Amino acid sequence: MAQTPPYTYPLTIGTSSTSILIANPTRKRVIFHNPNDTAKVAVCPVGPSRSNGAAVTAAINGPGCITILPYDRVDVPGPSTGGAQLAMPSAWIGIASAGGSALTIFEFE
Repeated sequence: MAQTPPYTYPLTIGTSSTSILIANPTRKRVIFHNPNDTAKVAVCPVGPSRSNGAAVTAAINGPGCITILPYDRVDVPGPSTGGAQLAMPSAWIGIASAGGSALTIFEFE
């Protein structure tokens, strides 16, 4: 049976910036959940920075990244204009402050 949204991605990530979510032109919302006791997790969309054109690299408390504390979550809704929700197709990268850290992603289309 095929999964229906939200799509759930349970991942294990480490201390190197890595791909965590592929690009999806129909994505409307994404929730990142850090289920770890002590490890922090940082996530950011892939792409160049608008300020200087440099590639964004995932880093805990890094520029362009969202740092998620243990047991916390971040909801990234697609922007809305006049009530209509827009797509947010970008791929995402992530990193953890400790090797073998869990990350759960919920993706909505």
